[in-house]
Amino acid sequence: MVTFKYPIKDDPTKFVEIATTRLETMLGDTGVAVHPEDPRFQHLIGKELIHPFLPERKIVIVADTMVERDFGTGCVKITPAHDPNDYGAGQRHNLEFINIFTDDGLINENGGKFKGLKRFECRRVLEEELKKLNLFVEKNDNKMRLGLCQRSNDVIEPLIKPQWYVKCEEISHKMMEVVKTKELKILPEAEE
Repeated sequence: MVTFKYPIKDDPTKFVEIATTRLETMLGDTGVAVHPEDPRFQHLIGKELIHPFLPERKIVIVADTMVERDFGTGCVKITPAHDPNDYGAGQRHNLEFINIFTDDGLINENGGKFKGLKRFECRRVLEEELKKLNLFVEKNDNKMRLGLCQRSNDVIEPLIKPQWYVKCEEISHKMMEVVKTKELKILPEAEE
C-alpha cells in the first residue's frame, strides 16, 4: 500500500493523503472520495486537487459512503475507468472516465510522460517521481485479493471496452427447433 499526497488547488501548501495498492492508476484519477460524515474532510468536499503529473486534469473531492473512514487515510482515489467500485462512484458523481492502458498493458497517451511504460514499471517510476516532488508518504505491506487470469496467471486489469449484445430470444427458438427436428445433430448425444 503506497500513500502519497495530492495538493489542494486553492492552497497548494495543503494536501490530502491517499493510500492505494495500484499507484499506476493515479494517472486516470478524476476524483477523491471522503466519507460524507467524516468531520476531518467536510471542509474539502467540492474542492479540486492538483495532479502532480497531469496538472490540467480535474480531480474533485466528493462525499461518498464507499469510503471506510477507519481504513487507510480516509480519502479514496477514484479511477472510474479501472476499478468496478470506482466505476460506480464515477457514475454517481459525474466524473470523467479516462482509460490509461493499451490492450497490451502499457500506459497510453492519457498517462502523459509515462506513455509506453508497462503498468508495473510505471508503478515503480511513479513512486520515485513522487519522492522527488516530496509527495510520497510511505509504503506498507497490505494483504489483498488479486484477480488472476486462469490461463496466464497474470494480474487482471479492469478496463472499459466497447461492448455489444445479441438479442437471443428469437434466435434461441430457431436453434432449439433445428435440434428437435434433427436438422442439426449434436455429438456426442447427451445421455438422459
